Amino acid sequence: MKRFNWIISISRPRFWSYLAGPWAVGMVSAANSIYDFQNILFWLGLLFFLWPANFLLYGINDYTDRDTDKFNPKKKDYEKLYEQRQNIVFWSLLSSLTVICVAFAWLIPNFYSRIIFGLWIILSFFYSLKPLRFKSRVFLDSISNVLYILPGILVFLIFQPLNNLSVPLVFAAWIWAMGMHLFSSLPDIDSDKKAKLNTTAVWLGFKKASLLTLFYFGFSIVICSLYLSKWIGLFAFFSYFLPTIFIIINPKYLFFVYKMFPVINIISGAVIFIYIYFQ
Repeated sequence: MKRFNWIISISRPRFWSYLAGPWAVGMVSAANSIYDFQNILFWLGLLFFLWPANFLLYGINDYTDRDTDKFNPKKKDYEKLYEQRQNIVFWSLLSSLTVICVAFAWLIPNFYSRIIFGLWIILSFFYSLKPLRFKSRVFLDSISNVLYILPGILVFLIFQPLNNLSVPLVFAAWIWAMGMHLFSSLPDIDSDKKAKLNTTAVWLGFKKASLLTLFYFGFSIVICSLYLSKWIGLFAFFSYFLPTIFIIINPKYLFFVYKMFPVINIISGAVIFIYIYFQ
């Protein structure tokens, strides 16, 4: 049971919606009718991006950071430290997930969606792994977090041609993902400094990184208001822009707001899903 708990905790259950949510939103954007949701590939993808994809992404992250996470109190109180004695379990599961990824790629029906899935695999591995290790490269750490919106693009391209993909909304989602990454890096500034991890947040410092986060969210909100809905833009303003202003004014509440973001993201994803469905 303890080993099972470790396997689940290492995949960050509170973040499962960060990959599965974009898959669902991408599907509702691509669907022509409710009957499209009966397609088995949609459900297989939803299952894949719920646990296997998250274990792959966060498991590799924790494995590569096992020597530096000891400096991060968040890993002791809010998240689980990687346990060296679980190496055999980790590598066995990772090997199995590699096979699952190959099988899933084989099921994907067209060229463009396979390219997107391949890009997701590359970014998921090399966000943490050397020699690229995007998480330790200024600005590339946030830019590479496009991986979180790729499931939505992937499922959209499974059911719709490339020409129907909205470039402005993809760009808005990418900028939002960059803002999410930078915001989530703020609580780790001190521990990342000790671990000599040169993230964008470390390089800029708390104040400038917070202001850049605010810019990312604000820019994304403007594009969403113009190309999706002013009401969705207004909702995003209250969900992301105002909390960022709040922590700039009150830095002591940073970790509290950080812990609220999984809930905020689930609610926001549900609102967008419902809005697009009824559109």
